[in-house]
Amino acid sequence: MVIQHNTNASNSSRMYNLTSDSLGKSMEKLSSGYRINRAADDAAGLSISEKMRRQIRGLNQASTNSGDGISMVQIADGALNEVHDMLQRSNELAVQAANGTLSDSDRKNINAEIIKLKDEINSITARTKFNDIPIFSKDGYVPKLKSIAASSSQATAVEKLATKISDEYFPNAVSQILSAFPSIGSKVNELAATDKTPYDTKLSIEYIDGVYGTLAYMGARFRIYGSKQEFVSGSLGMTVDEADFPSLNLTESQIQELESTIAHETMHGVMDVVMPSGMYGRDGSASDMPKWFVEGTAQLAGGGFTTGWNDSLINRAKSLTSATDTSQDSAIAAYLSQGGDYTVDSRPYGHGYLASAYASYLAADGNEVSAGNLRSGADKIFGALIEKQDDSFSSVVESQTGVDVSSIVNAINTGSTAAFGEKPDKLSAVEFVRQLAYNSLGGAGSLIADDLKIGGTAILGDTADKDTQPIRITNVEKKFSKLENTMPGGTANVALHLGTDADQTNKLEIRLYNMNCQALTIDTTEVLTEDTATSAIDEFGNAIRLVSGVRSYFGAMQNRLEHTIKNLDNVVENTDAAESRIRDADMADEMVNLSKDKILAQAGESMLAQANSSTEGVMSLLQF
Repeated sequence: MVIQHNTNASNSSRMYNLTSDSLGKSMEKLSSGYRINRAADDAAGLSISEKMRRQIRGLNQASTNSGDGISMVQIADGALNEVHDMLQRSNELAVQAANGTLSDSDRKNINAEIIKLKDEINSITARTKFNDIPIFSKDGYVPKLKSIAASSSQATAVEKLATKISDEYFPNAVSQILSAFPSIGSKVNELAATDKTPYDTKLSIEYIDGVYGTLAYMGARFRIYGSKQEFVSGSLGMTVDEADFPSLNLTESQIQELESTIAHETMHGVMDVVMPSGMYGRDGSASDMPKWFVEGTAQLAGGGFTTGWNDSLINRAKSLTSATDTSQDSAIAAYLSQGGDYTVDSRPYGHGYLASAYASYLAADGNEVSAGNLRSGADKIFGALIEKQDDSFSSVVESQTGVDVSSIVNAINTGSTAAFGEKPDKLSAVEFVRQLAYNSLGGAGSLIADDLKIGGTAILGDTADKDTQPIRITNVEKKFSKLENTMPGGTANVALHLGTDADQTNKLEIRLYNMNCQALTIDTTEVLTEDTATSAIDEFGNAIRLVSGVRSYFGAMQNRLEHTIKNLDNVVENTDAAESRIRDADMADEMVNLSKDKILAQAGESMLAQANSSTEGVMSLLQF
């Protein structure tokens, strides 16, 4: 036995120190959550992890950059929405000033309003900024609608579309609207019989604002006598966007959308003829019909379930076993009452359709939610509006429904489940909407069709004789144009950086447009004479199309950026997961290591004590 070297104690001490180091590392990993806390933990892993962290943080910022880009184009679109409204009003005033019954002083007053509208267009485009960056830069691109030569296939497709609309869709729509609503039909035939000539309509197939923008629009000219308006015979015009319906090789749902659109716009034209005092202006004044009723009524003809405005209701209705199944009523009430942009005034094509249909139901003699019963109620309202055009819209509708108009609107906006006291036998708003949606499953919800369930290619029914209709298309115009983005005037843009590398492919340029009156070519437009007012109609029309084209550009850019964000976020999520597998500690595994090291440390301490005491036996040998 030796005492100079306590090998057992040295060995126990060495092992104990190793265990203590391992225990310390396990505790560090558990307390930090990371497997790699220093380069020594995993030199290669640290390098890979830091490279991934660079990518993750860069992509997160790129996603934020995309969001900033979306905010900028939304500001641009919002400003141009106001420009659109002012141009529409200016166009309306030009149509008014072009009428021969006005004096020069009348046109001077009209021109004064147009001047103020143009001043505000210049003001909005000058002061609209994002983070102090002018959105509509004076050095920006100048938009221009450039006529293009149509290819033979494009010309043929548009020709077929124009023929289909003028010879089939439009006559069918006129025939069914006049038949579905006898009060309107009688009035149109009465007016047309005055000089035995039909109301001529011009059909234009042209570029409006690109795909998924305005599908079509219809308008008329009026003459004004004091506070009354009178429709000018032969001034009806329907414009269809050739970009949305480039051919007749459409799916059934697209044909349904086309038929619905034609019916919708035809209803506008018919109402222009028979209700000029209500339709003119559409500014919500006492004698005018509110926009929700104008558009909602057109939806009654074309169908309120064709273009997606009420898809949420249809999806709810699919869960019902019958029209009287109340299981979805709370969800329907929540949908109607969510507020914000979901109100009758804000969604004239969605909630407005429901309010117009509900008013028709309240005016009907029966309680059935069917096309026939709603038609009869709508016809009563139309007949009263035609007969009493000097009365306010609210008083006329209340006289037919027995309910105040504001109460009808409020019932839809709040998702009311209570029946009106004046109409205790009638369904509440929620009950009515539920039955309307259920009875329209698979169809368009159109009142001019025989049933709410009719949709697809059958909304407009059989072919009507175009030559016998009191309103018919007699002139067809086909225009081919596109928005030219690179005309002289400037090249201002904002470049978004949407990646982690200093690579130009990660740059996305958003063009900035000069949208003042000069760029829109209306800076010198005036309506002081009948001739200049007539020219102003085209000038404001072109300006509207220019703004539509630029808004379409910004809308497309927003859609692209939204897809960019989705892709960036997906890359970040999966790269983050990969980096986690390299860098993060497996807590369960480290807990096992910690427990093992604790036991070994305790054992090491015990063995070290034993090794230190083993040499004490030598002392017994040294006793004499």
